[in-house]
Amino acid sequence: MAELDQLPALELHPKGAVSIGGDPWAGAHCVDDTGGAWLTATRFYAYGGTRKEVLDYYGREAAAAGWRPVEDLDAAFGAGFVVFCFESADRPSMTLDFASPERLREYYGTQPHPASLLGVDARTWFSWSTEATPDGSRISC
Repeated sequence: MAELDQLPALELHPKGAVSIGGDPWAGAHCVDDTGGAWLTATRFYAYGGTRKEVLDYYGREAAAAGWRPVEDLDAAFGAGFVVFCFESADRPSMTLDFASPERLREYYGTQPHPASLLGVDARTWFSWSTEATPDGSRISC
């Protein structure tokens, strides 16, 4: 898990995005559900810009770091997607996931929103994460 959590691509984030640390927001975890176990490492951010700005950033920077989007980002964004996946031939896939305050309350039971706790004027909340199998091998999108 520590190796997955130190993947350099996890540190990519737009300028001005504020990292929200601590469990359950960030770090590496082993997840075990009825579908089997896997490892995940996540960074969660509050950002004052738009979802489109975040997506454009990752479209450029993830590609420069060796990850390609699985789908056409503009078409997927236009269709209302909130989860975007990026793949690399030899490294774990990366996932960009936009979250609403309602979804955060549902999944994490948080109230108020974590950005409020940090005193951040944020209108966009997103996570940038990666997953691997328990032996550390890559999981594709």
